[in-house]
Amino acid sequence: MKNHQKPVSCLAIDMGAGSIRIVQGVFDNKLTLREIYRFDNSMEYTDGAERWNLKAITGGIMYGIGKAFRESEIPIESIGVDSWGVDFVLLGENGHPLEDPVSYRDGRTKGMREKWNGLMGEQETFRRTGINYNIFNSLYQLLSLKDSTILKKTKRILFMADYINYILCGVAKNELALASTSQLVNCTTKTWDNEIAGLLGIDTSVFSLPIYPGQELGFLKGIPKLNKQSKVTAVAGHDTACAVAAVPFETNNSAFLSTGTWCILGWLSEKPLLSEEAYNLGITNEIAADGNFRPVKNMMGLWLIQQLRIAFGSAHSYDEIDRMAGAEEPSKHLVDTANPLFYNPDNMKAAFDHFFQQNNMPLPKSEASYYRCAYDSLAASFRKTLLDFEALRGKPFDTVHVIGGGSRSELFCRLTANAMQKKVIAGPVEGAVAGNLLIQYGANESQQTGYAYRDIIRQSVTTKYYMPLQD
Repeated sequence: MKNHQKPVSCLAIDMGAGSIRIVQGVFDNKLTLREIYRFDNSMEYTDGAERWNLKAITGGIMYGIGKAFRESEIPIESIGVDSWGVDFVLLGENGHPLEDPVSYRDGRTKGMREKWNGLMGEQETFRRTGINYNIFNSLYQLLSLKDSTILKKTKRILFMADYINYILCGVAKNELALASTSQLVNCTTKTWDNEIAGLLGIDTSVFSLPIYPGQELGFLKGIPKLNKQSKVTAVAGHDTACAVAAVPFETNNSAFLSTGTWCILGWLSEKPLLSEEAYNLGITNEIAADGNFRPVKNMMGLWLIQQLRIAFGSAHSYDEIDRMAGAEEPSKHLVDTANPLFYNPDNMKAAFDHFFQQNNMPLPKSEASYYRCAYDSLAASFRKTLLDFEALRGKPFDTVHVIGGGSRSELFCRLTANAMQKKVIAGPVEGAVAGNLLIQYGANESQQTGYAYRDIIRQSVTTKYYMPLQD
């Protein structure tokens, strides 16, 4: 990284299913982060479906951007947006949303797997797109809308980060990394698969040609009295792609575990893994920030802890929950974290109890023991998946980088290192934000992606090492 005569300031809009954050990043030989604003985001059951409130989302983002401009002493040169994948906004003839977008956790995709299999087999779909079956994929969401009035009125489909870019600068483009989560992008051509779209009753003209991260979209508009010279840059719109762009890999033989509501385990590859074995293992090949691939498996994550905490009506902080769980003996009985019981239950404790009763196992004896069971069960699922990956590659990994919220939990990282029998490097916590900002900075420096700037992360964040206890 070359020295600059003046610091460079960028703004990251990091959209999560639970909260949305506006974070300023200042590059001055290293990256310094400052959270400007954070607000809650949640599904709301309206008009017969679990939906995202676009008015609340865009209002909060606009407020946060305005706050950033008012408070920053350094001109903000660029803004980038990342979000969760698969969910989308349908725009009508006038360019306005036809409805609030439906959440991936809504039940409208029930039965869509079987319906799609009558149109194209899952393995053929996987071979074309590199994306494995998940009931929440955009493909199944759109299939539920086939021949509907609203789809017939749709003139443009934008995924969540794409839509916020559109609101900020008026340019409606689909970014490639985010688009790849939809199961509508052909992994060979890296553009929309016409046959799949046709089977959904969609003309691909409702999308733009997918653009690569680092492309300038336009200048910020719609916020009075702000610096109109601030540009909106398309980063890797999928938050996991951003997070992986910020991993300070020590070797080329490392895996990553991105932790949040979902946990995503994977590695970087120049080519997608499209074998029958990869399909059977549940591997999905999302596109990375540099246009290569991230063979990954999406697994249940800290959602278990979050929902148990709600079910218990607990006032304990997550740090306190970690300490409570760490003081418990290792769980003798584990849950299968992939069981649909845990996907979106009304009560997570009741879901745990139901699983134990179904399998003739004793119930945990305390709130803390439920949390410990969740942590131990997650670690066991990571171990199994990593062993599957290594068998497929024919080569073991030497290191696993844990990024995101789980990286700050000593218990989570220690259990993961022990279960996987790998060195774990924890950090950065703010992976998606850091990657978002690095991609913007890379575009400003006439580089294609933030990958060339991983040394900035090494200089800017503190990582922690966990060595496994021997089995």
